[in-house]
Amino acid sequence: MAPKVIKKWNVLQNLGRVLRNTWVAIFFWNFLVSAHATDETLVRIAQTGRIVLGVNDNLMPLSYLDASGAPIGYHMDVCLRLVAAIRQRFDLPRLKVVTVPTTLSTRFALLDNRSIDIECGSNAVNISSLKQALLTHATMVSEIRVMALADNKDLSLATLGGKSVGVEAGGTAAPALRTLTRSSPLKVKEVFGRFASDTFGLLESGRVDAVALATPYMLAQRALSPASERYVLLDGVLRTDPIALMFRLQDENLHALANEVLAGMMKSGEMQRLYDKWFLQPIPGLPEAVGVPLPPKLRALFDNPGSEMLGI
Repeated sequence: MAPKVIKKWNVLQNLGRVLRNTWVAIFFWNFLVSAHATDETLVRIAQTGRIVLGVNDNLMPLSYLDASGAPIGYHMDVCLRLVAAIRQRFDLPRLKVVTVPTTLSTRFALLDNRSIDIECGSNAVNISSLKQALLTHATMVSEIRVMALADNKDLSLATLGGKSVGVEAGGTAAPALRTLTRSSPLKVKEVFGRFASDTFGLLESGRVDAVALATPYMLAQRALSPASERYVLLDGVLRTDPIALMFRLQDENLHALANEVLAGMMKSGEMQRLYDKWFLQPIPGLPEAVGVPLPPKLRALFDNPGSEMLGI
């Protein structure tokens, strides 16, 4: 190729790079303007083409792993619905979803250090959590109850003082138990499990007198037990928590988009259909339906998104 031709070709190549960079800059500026995106997370999602979901893989039916090891569940469906909205709103058709395992004990730290963008596990909406993160409209209302051996007929909430009770580390059951026995001379001995499954395992192995967990997770673990008839729920509720998705305090725009999507799902009936799918129908990995009907308090929240209840 002649020197003059080579020179012209190099000029054209440089011009092409400038034009490409200009269009990228224009697209990115349009993204920022259209999103009003001061959120660092939204900017990073657009730059990297990926969004990271925090998934607690041991909270059947909310979030857990299927036989292939893929995360599934009620909150996974809700989070993926939000990802679809982000793809559409910001024209990111190739946005990749990455999942990172979380627990009740690690979720705040992983959110704060930017290891995850959205926490899709079980996040109680209460005064403590609202100081650390932004939480969406409630997607579930969780009752914390106690389960014990069926033949332990003398055990009740009133007689838990002095007994050992398994609770999941980082959850709301332990504070509820302390409140219950505050005026009793006999305190509950708390034995912590890392997940719902190994917390329930404390009761199966006889290491505790009872376990305190959110009812859906406890019923799912009982259904998985080869001796499910041995375990019964005690009368009474320790506490009730609204459950939501969780975002960093700085991610106000992403949080607002999530609430917009959730409100639309609630008003259209999509949210109740998802709830029925995971709580009232047979699901992968479980021999029977969890069997927790939509609570009246959650029905009221679905009818009027934004009229949030607050846990303790």
